[in-house]
Parts: sequence; C-alpha cells; structure tokens
Amino acid sequence: MRKLALLLFFTIIFALDASAQYLQLVEKRGEVGVFQGMSSYKGDISPDHYTFSPSYGAFYKKLVNDYIGLRFNYELITFQGADSLSSNLYINPRRPPTSASLPVTRNLSFARRGHDFSFMLELYFSKFIDGNNHYRFSPYLSFGVGTFQTTNAKFNNNIIKSSMLDSGTTISYPINFGFKYNVIGPFNIFGEATYRFTNSDRLDYFSDNEMKKGFQPSTSGNDQYFSFKAGLSYNLLKIYGPDKKLNQKKKSAFSGDENVSKTSSKKGLFSLFKRK
Repeated sequence: MRKLALLLFFTIIFALDASAQYLQLVEKRGEVGVFQGMSSYKGDISPDHYTFSPSYGAFYKKLVNDYIGLRFNYELITFQGADSLSSNLYINPRRPPTSASLPVTRNLSFARRGHDFSFMLELYFSKFIDGNNHYRFSPYLSFGVGTFQTTNAKFNNNIIKSSMLDSGTTISYPINFGFKYNVIGPFNIFGEATYRFTNSDRLDYFSDNEMKKGFQPSTSGNDQYFSFKAGLSYNLLKIYGPDKKLNQKKKSAFSGDENVSKTSSKKGLFSLFKRK
C-alpha cells in the first residue's frame, strides 16, 4: 500500500511538471502578414458610384495578451471617381438636363495614389491558439489613427485651378473588422474590411465650399476611403525547450567524459599547426 501511494505521488508530480513545461513551451511574440485587396472612396465626385482599384500592403502586430494586440499597418492605396459614371443627371455630362432651370453638369474626375500608414489597437473576440481545433478561428476589431501621403494624382476639374490642389498628408481614423483562421502551424489566412474617416474634404480635390454658381451643391462633409483585402500571416513564436548544453554537461559529469571531450577539442585545435 505504501509503495502504491509513493508511486501515485511521484506520478502526480511528474504530470504537473510535464504540464508546466508544456504550457511554457511556446510564447507568442507577434504576427506579420501580407495582403491584397481593392480600395475606393466616398466623397463629392460621383457620390452614387464606387470605383474600385487594387491595393497592397503588409502589417506587423505585437501581442499584449491573447485578446489584445498593437498593430502597425502599411497599404498602397489607389482611389478614383468620375462624374461620368454617376446616375445623377445634375453632374453626369452624358445625361444633360432637360430644362434650362436645372444646374449645368460638372464632368469632374480624379485619381489619387499614395501610402497609407496606421497604428491600431486590435481586439480579439475569442481566444486564438495555433494548432488547436477549438481555438483556431477568431474575428477581431481594430481602430486607431493614420496618415495618407499622396505620391501620384490626376484630375479633370473645370471649377478650381491646379494651383489650388493639395498633395500633402491627410490624417485618417481607421476602423478595421476582420477574421483570422489558423491553417497549419504558425500560418493563418485572414480577411479584412477597413473604413477610414479623414480630416479633409479635398481627397477628390473638390470640397463643399468650392462650388460655383450653376453647379449642384454638395453637402457630403469630409471625404472617406476604404478597402477590402485578404492575406496570409505568420505567428512569431518563441519556443522554449530543454537546455541541450546543460544536459550534455550533466551527462559528461556522470559518465566521466567531460575531460576527454575537452582534451580531444584542444588536440584538434593544435593539430592544425603540426607538420605532416
């Protein structure tokens, strides 16, 4: 009976120790990912029609815990608009007004391309564990602040002069919703939708207060832009295992091979200088 109790005691100790080692075996450090998608904008030009353009990007995420992450995001975004695509007869030149009392058509268009940088706080709705069938999927929500820096722009504007165009930095306030699924090991696939509010009404080089007499007025407020994308990410993991050097040293101490290994290593080093 005493032997059975001792055996049970050591079995429990060994199981607890093995469990603790397993829990400390992997530590999540962060995540990196790449993605591709489509982007568009909402503003004054062709407000009832969205024109989508390709977008590309990457991100790095630092995990605070299982539910919170800090994310730095980069995306190369293009958005554009044209009144000729609108169904509004006040602004589409292909649908001229039938009455002289109606405002004349505008026929404005633009295209803008630039770098979007943002820093966001990311919140997971459920726990996410690599390789675990019960915790390999999670939706998440992100929000933060960012900037859009224009690199290339085209416009056709018969209302304002080119000297009035601005191509500097625009402040944005992104809101991002997505989901992530662990495929195998540290690899995941994800999909996202990001909507960005801005502090500017001139992303399309046209604002509400720049409307001249004879054109349909606009009251849309500041412009916004958004993107939909899908991508692949990789979890940065720190794996803790047994200390091989320590185990080898202990093994040598018990087997008496420590001095032999040192001697053989020194002999190998000095043998390089011996004449053959």
